[in-house]
Amino acid sequence: MSDDPTRTLEWDSGRAELQRLGAMLGPVWFSADGHPDFAPLQVAPWHAEPGAAALPGILRRLRGDWPCVPFGRTDRPAGLGDDWPARDPGDAWGHGYASNHPWDWLETDDPHALALAIEPPGPVRRMTRVVEVEPYTRALRMTLVIEAREPCTLPIALHPTLRLDLGSVRLALPAYEGGVVYPVPAEPGVSLLAPDARFERLDQVPLAAGGTQDLTRYPLAIDTEELLQLREVDGPVALHYVDAGWTLLLDWDHRVLPDLMLWVSHRGRAYPPWSGRHLALGVEPVRGVFDLGRIAVPPSDHPLADRRGLMLHPDEPFILRHRLSAHPA
Repeated sequence: MSDDPTRTLEWDSGRAELQRLGAMLGPVWFSADGHPDFAPLQVAPWHAEPGAAALPGILRRLRGDWPCVPFGRTDRPAGLGDDWPARDPGDAWGHGYASNHPWDWLETDDPHALALAIEPPGPVRRMTRVVEVEPYTRALRMTLVIEAREPCTLPIALHPTLRLDLGSVRLALPAYEGGVVYPVPAEPGVSLLAPDARFERLDQVPLAAGGTQDLTRYPLAIDTEELLQLREVDGPVALHYVDAGWTLLLDWDHRVLPDLMLWVSHRGRAYPPWSGRHLALGVEPVRGVFDLGRIAVPPSDHPLADRRGLMLHPDEPFILRHRLSAHPA
């Protein structure tokens, strides 16, 4: 069995790298005649630095797009109130065992597809991830098959993480049913949004100090780390890279993952390996309560109180699909 750390897809409109560690996709380059190549997926700046090998698996070569099963942190954030009763996460792997360990390559007959599988401990017996080129387009299709070992309900998310260092970027959303800010500062002493604030518009998110922040246009004039979740997002999400001259579209099965969690990582983490240089936007389709569903239960009156996770059963593998496509301006 091949232990290649990465494999590459190449086609007439692009090139994409998929790695075994975490089954993370990135970087991806899209091309079009008369336009500079477009590489929208984030790659952590420390991935090739001395000492990176000692980092936790999920951070070691952090990049791009990957599945999180189960989704969420395994430690309780400081300041989370008693009205969020504790849950046992089941293990210590943030965003799941599969996000922190190498997957195994599966051979395919399709030169425009790459496939990986992993058999983690716990309630999920096996996961298979396929990344394939959509013929004659600037698009990639991702398919995740989840086979359960036992009946379970798990918070699930996809984790596309996009660059914010390519000049002006505008986030365009379809209809959604309002949003809510993380219940505590996402990064203590750094985060600026009002914890647990409810809002109707992403360009007017309440700040703890008063006023609002526009989170549809990047880069921001401030450095911060923020987490927030939009409910019932209905349709594809577009990121217009105005200066780069490209638009990236993200679409997924909204019936399965109804919400969108946003991770605004805007140079807010000063400690290693982040070191004040991580500039990215996580645009994460999710069925869960932020990244807290593994360690806490929200209050019954919280807008995300019903977001307990995805029901899985060993008799029926679950299939989840999403798509990334790029279009030159």
